[in-house]
Amino acid sequence: MDVVIQSGEYKGKAALSQKRGMRTAMGSAQWMTLRNHLSTADAVRTLKTQNNCRIFASDLNPNSRDIRTIDWSSYGDQPICIVMGNEERGISSEMRELADETFTLPMYGFAESFNLSVATAITLAHLSAASQGDQGPLRPGDLPEQEKKCLLLKGILNSYPKRKTAEAVLKQNGIKLPPEIQLL
Repeated sequence: MDVVIQSGEYKGKAALSQKRGMRTAMGSAQWMTLRNHLSTADAVRTLKTQNNCRIFASDLNPNSRDIRTIDWSSYGDQPICIVMGNEERGISSEMRELADETFTLPMYGFAESFNLSVATAITLAHLSAASQGDQGPLRPGDLPEQEKKCLLLKGILNSYPKRKTAEAVLKQNGIKLPPEIQLL
């Protein structure tokens, strides 16, 4: 997961809520590989140049396409990156300009949009439904074997109650972790 955390945008009570929310969200980080970027432009540049990603951002603008009309299989094997914006403000104008395409999740009723977790779940459900066999954006088992093993090892080590215990077990067994695996 690639993240851009611009903590300078949060002031007063919002900063406290944001910090509490980040601690809660980061609890699941032990099971993920996170890559933090200093800015939106940096994140997009990295995703496009190093990963050849096509960037899709969820956005409530008149030019956004209905997610149900996107032919996800037309992108072949090109990786895609889904951007979900801040629950209160959505994506930034910078992200809107940098994205290859924006999409919307249509809804009926008085609310303008779903909350972030619901919008993310609906987006992933659409991507999953669009993925049949080896077609579409989601493919089971497309992680390299080495990355699977590293994630499993990271998960096992992070399940130890203390980091020093995990480090001692590794050292005792003569195992040195590659730089991309960091214990939390």
